[in-house]
Amino acid sequence: MEVLSLGEKIKKRRKELDMTLKDVAGDRVTPGQISLVESGKSNPSMDLLEYLAETLDISVEYFMESEITQADIICKYYSRMAEINLNHGDLEKALAFIDKADAFVDKYNLTIAKARNLFLRGVYKIKVKAFEEAYDYMFKCNLIYSNNDYYEGFIENFMYVGKSFIATDSIPLAISYFHKCEALFREGIITDELMLGKVYYYLAVGYQHIGRSDKAKEYTKLATDKFGKLNDKLGYGNLLTALAEDYEAKGNLKEALTYSSMALGLFREFDSEKEYGEIEHNLGKLYIDFEDFDEAVLHFIRARDIFSKSNDYRLNQVYLSLAECYVFLNRQSDCIDTLNYLDKVIPEEDVLGNIALFRLKARVYGVIGNRKESLNNMILAANLAKNRGYKEQESEILIMMAKFHLDNGRDEESMRFLDDSIDLMNEIGEV
Repeated sequence: MEVLSLGEKIKKRRKELDMTLKDVAGDRVTPGQISLVESGKSNPSMDLLEYLAETLDISVEYFMESEITQADIICKYYSRMAEINLNHGDLEKALAFIDKADAFVDKYNLTIAKARNLFLRGVYKIKVKAFEEAYDYMFKCNLIYSNNDYYEGFIENFMYVGKSFIATDSIPLAISYFHKCEALFREGIITDELMLGKVYYYLAVGYQHIGRSDKAKEYTKLATDKFGKLNDKLGYGNLLTALAEDYEAKGNLKEALTYSSMALGLFREFDSEKEYGEIEHNLGKLYIDFEDFDEAVLHFIRARDIFSKSNDYRLNQVYLSLAECYVFLNRQSDCIDTLNYLDKVIPEEDVLGNIALFRLKARVYGVIGNRKESLNNMILAANLAKNRGYKEQESEILIMMAKFHLDNGRDEESMRFLDDSIDLMNEIGEV
């Protein structure tokens, strides 16, 4: 991609139409005058510019675009392609697009584009776990946004940094960043309701991590009030990305930018949908912690509906959460139906999924008084965990078995299972 002067645009368009200087000049001007304009030695009048636009079948606006405007458009395209590749995990391709954009940023001194590239470099560094460099890029990005009152950039930056702090268990820092986001909404600077719902959700998660149940409940309720359903757009987004790259290869920047913008919007929606499904699932878990099981079921069902659209790998986890909730609500029929469904869909190679299913079955059969089936499922779970080397899970199941035998008056067997569990925990360094 390149930035063209007015004369270069006229010449490029003339060549595309396979026209000579004489063809373009017609009866209006001489071929020599057109040549001077194309070489940049003469500036056309507005009348001549309109004549050239009509003759070359292109808009006057295209000819009047400044070099800075063109450079900004090119940067936007490269930045969007960088973000798409960061989302897809193709980090080196993303970095190459950022480098391309930076070449135009430096040459034409594009302030907001520079901030955007700093943000994308920060995202890249976070993905490769170079956190100190990442936050340095984010800080520099925010300085530019602050100096230019570009608040939309702030919210994206704060949200990404906050989520990265949660991922690294730096919870107080994460909470502070999400409160910075909340302040932008409270002051009326940002008005995106879906984004505000995400802010509330992450604040709920942060406060739950540090044991502030009162604040976690408050923000969980606020998040619940904000969310609505989204649609899956992944396939269409991939098609539009391919079209954008095809147009870029052909030198058609305008169409490339249009399709890349559409693709990025769809990928953002798709990522929002996946994130929303995960949020609904985790909101359900938060409501289980608050012992509000009816509300938890509502969130699990929303998560199920979202993940069902694309057969997301987390769907089975949602069904396990639903079945667990049905146990608390004494909805035995719904629980058994869900467990029977999971029996069919959890593949044999999903070891952790099958361990979780056996453990849940053990709890369910215990609740309904079928002690034999309860114990059988604990044994199945323990053997599977032991055979596959999942010592932490095996230790937890042995504790379940110890409690089972204690409740049934078998103190000696209970102590044996408890001792085995402690030995395992010692092996993995938990005691």
